[in-house]
Amino acid sequence: MKKDSKIIPHVLLCYDGSPASYKALSYLKQVFEKTSIEVTLLKIIEHPETYAKKEISLMKKFTQEEDMEKKAKELYIKTEKELKEVGESLKTKIKGNIYTKVVFRYGEIVQDILRIANENLYDAIVVGRRGLSKISTFILGGVTHKLIHSSSFPVWLIRGKSWNKKFLVALDLGEPGLKLADYISFILAFHKEAKVTFCHTFYPFSDLTGFNGTIEELIEEVRHPQAKNFFIRLKNTLIENQMPLNKPRFIIKRGIFGPAGEIIRLAKKEGFDTVVIGRRGKGTFKSFFLGSVSQKIISYFEDRAIWVIN
Repeated sequence: MKKDSKIIPHVLLCYDGSPASYKALSYLKQVFEKTSIEVTLLKIIEHPETYAKKEISLMKKFTQEEDMEKKAKELYIKTEKELKEVGESLKTKIKGNIYTKVVFRYGEIVQDILRIANENLYDAIVVGRRGLSKISTFILGGVTHKLIHSSSFPVWLIRGKSWNKKFLVALDLGEPGLKLADYISFILAFHKEAKVTFCHTFYPFSDLTGFNGTIEELIEEVRHPQAKNFFIRLKNTLIENQMPLNKPRFIIKRGIFGPAGEIIRLAKKEGFDTVVIGRRGKGTFKSFFLGSVSQKIISYFEDRAIWVIN
């Protein structure tokens, strides 16, 4: 694949004008400044008839329906104008096309978001994240909580006030880890300022007790056949996505605080404002990889962005 044939990532930003959604917008402006990425701004609105009083008279029903259609059209045009203004502000920061999509709410808002994502196959759903405590999850309806459990698409949960361009990726050694590396290298291959670190705190081989370096250096040091094969495949994934092999850093270490604890400690110590974690599907419901690792990381960070990748 030549560089000029690179497919530009396209993300769906859920925007409703709330402080949380504004943070998600600000995240894209800061983290992907001067970077090629396409964004569709989505706003789901309630149809005026949702709040209309039910009429019994047939004549009144006709009048009401006409009035509702007029109000719906006005609301749609107003919302579309709002999104275009938001899109113009985004255009000043990033490279790539900005699209807007206004839809009337059809059912549960999470299902509406997923339906739209499925129709267009976006590379991520970007949402501003409120609190995810048990109490707030039930009070707020848990939109973001439901998204990370229901979505087959990567979900970027955005919290914080400002963000750098450092990405910490929790690497699982196996097929999920390769898929994660494929996704990250696709999204960030041509992000010139992105600093990517893959971290693995559990390792199935005894010849390497610690490592900090490039993928090529790692392959040279590893002796365990399965581990070496894994990292060779990961290297090939980076090459296919045109990510420079010296760009990502790899850290392998024993973790006395468990994988979640080590990721949290490293993110805080080295100032990673975006943490990327994987997730597996199991049966008819989702379970987080390595037990509750992802769940702990999501619950812990209130000032960082978390990418949850299937």
